[in-house]
Amino acid sequence: MWNYIQAESLKCRRTFAKALIILAPALVLFHAVLTSIWFITNGYNWWYVMILPGFLSLVPALMNQYEDKRLRYRAVFSLPVSLKKTWLAKIALIGIYLVSASIFHFAVLALGKATIYAKYAVSYSYGQMLAASLVLIVTSLWQIPFCLFLAKKFGTMVTILVNVLGGIALNVLAATEDFWWLCPYSWGSRLMCPVIHVMPNGLLAEQGNTLLNTSVIPVGIILSITLFVVLSIVTANWFQKQEVR
Repeated sequence: MWNYIQAESLKCRRTFAKALIILAPALVLFHAVLTSIWFITNGYNWWYVMILPGFLSLVPALMNQYEDKRLRYRAVFSLPVSLKKTWLAKIALIGIYLVSASIFHFAVLALGKATIYAKYAVSYSYGQMLAASLVLIVTSLWQIPFCLFLAKKFGTMVTILVNVLGGIALNVLAATEDFWWLCPYSWGSRLMCPVIHVMPNGLLAEQGNTLLNTSVIPVGIILSITLFVVLSIVTANWFQKQEVR
């Protein structure tokens, strides 16, 4: 399997998709710097509400665009390789990109907290910030196979419209409702309420707010992992049946 992941990684070498690992979190951090008193709060809120859905839309779309527009998948379909493993390798590589971008995002926020924004970030511990980053990684994983499927089936524009608009709109609208667990896009935002005490709209949650209930964390984690596994298996089986056009 590792050979498949390495092969996919070589295809993305020196591409914009790989550059997004730095560019996406850097965009969030640049805007967060402008609001120093809310550096940590905005650094996380803008990340999972706006930029992360865009990142997880663009990277799969760009990976598919390279294969489809230039090679029309002939380099994959014509070789004696497992199409299922090829698809899972793409998912794994994007997962690595997601983790890498999240590490960079966390590292800069932690550095800011330790230095020039120390007096504005006293309410956030490093453990709390690390937990937030890990939770956001897990609750975002399902978007990888979903966006890969959208990109392969419908193209780049549909992928971006569905995932970015869905990510931004449903992130905010469904996260505070009782049915939040039915909407995958709301899982990250909902879990951020008890983890870093930030509402989906970016405001701090006051003590006593029912959204601070930590019981939603294991629910959101289990739902996210389950959906990710299901979508990975279903889309991998679908890709295995594809043929070169």
